[in-house]
Amino acid sequence: MSSGRLRIRQLLAEQPAGAPTGRRLAKPAAMTVLAFGFGAGLLGLAGWFIASSAVAGLAVASTFSFLFPSAGVQALAWGRTLSRYGERICTHQATLDLVGSLRTSLFARALRLPRDRVAELRSSELLGRIVIDSDAVENLLLRSSFPILAAVAALIATAALFAWLSVALAIVAVAGLALTGAILIGLAHHQAGRPAQTLVAARADARQTLIETLDGLPELRSFGAEQHAAAEVTRHLERLAESRRRLTTLAAGGQSVGTLLADLTLVAVVATAAGLLGTGALPVPAFVAVCLVAIVAFEPVVALPGAITALARARAASARLTELFPDATTPAAASHVVGGRPSTIQITLEDPDVEIELAAGDTVLLTGASGSGKSTILRAITGRRAPGVHVSLAGVDTASIDPDELAERVTLSAQDAHVFDGTIRDNLELADPAAGERELRSALAAAALDDTVAAFPDGLDTPVGPGGAALSGGQRRRLSVAQALLRRADALLLDEPTEGLDTATAARLLAGVRAFDPSAALVIALHDRQSPALPWTPTASIELAPAPAPRTPSIA
Repeated sequence: MSSGRLRIRQLLAEQPAGAPTGRRLAKPAAMTVLAFGFGAGLLGLAGWFIASSAVAGLAVASTFSFLFPSAGVQALAWGRTLSRYGERICTHQATLDLVGSLRTSLFARALRLPRDRVAELRSSELLGRIVIDSDAVENLLLRSSFPILAAVAALIATAALFAWLSVALAIVAVAGLALTGAILIGLAHHQAGRPAQTLVAARADARQTLIETLDGLPELRSFGAEQHAAAEVTRHLERLAESRRRLTTLAAGGQSVGTLLADLTLVAVVATAAGLLGTGALPVPAFVAVCLVAIVAFEPVVALPGAITALARARAASARLTELFPDATTPAAASHVVGGRPSTIQITLEDPDVEIELAAGDTVLLTGASGSGKSTILRAITGRRAPGVHVSLAGVDTASIDPDELAERVTLSAQDAHVFDGTIRDNLELADPAAGERELRSALAAAALDDTVAAFPDGLDTPVGPGGAALSGGQRRRLSVAQALLRRADALLLDEPTEGLDTATAARLLAGVRAFDPSAALVIALHDRQSPALPWTPTASIELAPAPAPRTPSIA
């Protein structure tokens, strides 16, 4: 579990901007300690002041001054109010900053995940883990680290104050605080671990089930399965609610035990202070102050069960993030391409035994049946490691090149390219935010999508819906091609861009992508049945044999 927290710290350390994590937390930590100090000081001084005033009132002649203690009470009251406000502001600001940094790091790591790993995840699971599980930092800091820090500050402050008054008082109070804290931490750590894991898993399952149900609602309605789906969602939500109730019960039980131990310690402190009072070693005002400070010292200690429970939830969420982003997704040291643009690309295949070098303006055609490895070669060019395929850019292995630098030189229009919920213009401007109206329409014309867009009433401002649901499969694919063209990379990779298109539209698209950027190296993967419709002659062509079918074990 601790490796999950360590992994989050490593992710935060990757952020180039902002202060280091330790410096970010120094101010809220100081405000937490200061707020407790002002609160304890206010209660202790107020009790001492009231008792001293009573003693002075009973005396026949007294020189007791009410001015300075009352001014001290007012100052501490203002200090407590301001420090509490500052604590809330600083702790929440630090938490939100770190959560934002963590999510930025996680999104950057997600871009490096292999496509096969992403395909294994359920609908929206990747986004859900990044957004929802990153609250591990919020639980770890706001609900765990800062309360634990307040408890430690209470222990140290109580020990120092009581030791100044009496060593015996200090021993009794510190022993009670330490014993109470140890018992509460031990009980919470033993009991909250598994329920916290169950809660995190139940929340993820409930969220995934609800999203999948909403996504498949039309199909569920067509089969009359709404009630079954609703029952499944309800089952997951009830499991989530039960997990929350169990953790809440554990935290409440821990607080009850803490309150009992605090009361027992308070009795021991009062008894010890009363003994000192009887011998004259402790004045009456100090006796009152000691009792009140002992009460306030236990407030952060009694809150420890909730802090440990929050820590357990943070560890469970951290473990899910660790599972999502293994060590292999982060290269130890990224390489850089030396030389200007455009760069040459060298492709070496073991089966078939082929070696090709692409220069600016070259066109390579990959053909073969489904499953023959066309997409694998394209992904290898984008930096994914693939067995039997070696690709280098200007002599540097693409798998070792810095991902951001490689993305500037190589762009891929995949078969399953995602279309964002927005307008056609919005999706195109993701590739080139500075592109004007002419550039956008030129890219659409090259992708053979200009006539289709022109027929829409809103043109470029036509909403495409979630995942491009308002567009057909061929239209979504051509929109992805237009995006790739706008990036103007050294190498343009197209994975079966003509799938589902008629012959005339397919020929227009193939001619348009070549004419749009004549200097780009073009690698196009086409199915066997699409190859005869080429409007140009490729520089090189690689025909891939279909993958062998899996052998079925025979029964003797």
